[in-house]
Amino acid sequence: MQYLAAMVEKDAKYLAHDALVHPQHLYQPPEEIADTIPNIDHRFGDGRAEILGIAVHNAAGLKIPSLKPNTTIIVRISFRAKQTWTILLPGSCFASPGVDFAGTNTAREGRQLPSMATGDLCTVDFHVDLPALYPSTFSFSPAIASGTLEHYAICDWIDNAVALHMDSSEGPIYGQFHFPCRVQVNVKMQPPEFRRFE
Repeated sequence: MQYLAAMVEKDAKYLAHDALVHPQHLYQPPEEIADTIPNIDHRFGDGRAEILGIAVHNAAGLKIPSLKPNTTIIVRISFRAKQTWTILLPGSCFASPGVDFAGTNTAREGRQLPSMATGDLCTVDFHVDLPALYPSTFSFSPAIASGTLEHYAICDWIDNAVALHMDSSEGPIYGQFHFPCRVQVNVKMQPPEFRRFE
């Protein structure tokens, strides 16, 4: 009995020392699975694959409360296969109120997923370079389809799963967004005798 008590005390001291040397709060395991869907306006699909969650991160991998102009975001989508698949196309649609702004998926970006068996989980990160957009609320609608870009069937689609506001940019926005642009000026000056002065 004394032996077991001594062993328990020794283990407790070791664990306490280990906690001092390796405090838990210094290391956070990476979040590999998005497991929440903040909003569901409408959901449809044949159910052969299921979206588990969506999250929007900055380039450092931290969840963001709003979108910032001219930055890179990571749109993370996690899903589960409910059948054995060779071709699945996860993707996302980016929209402002009443307008589908942009959309992409793994096939469009030239990235093929490995074959998945029933019950397998997968997380896909889309690294998106945002332009300067007019300050407004933008939503992300994750989707998963089977097939090809030309011929596909929707397995699961969630309208407006995440909505984030675009912060104001440094300069004004004319229209919906500002194209990255380079300006070149070429002024050809006439000789003084040919110049007209008002």
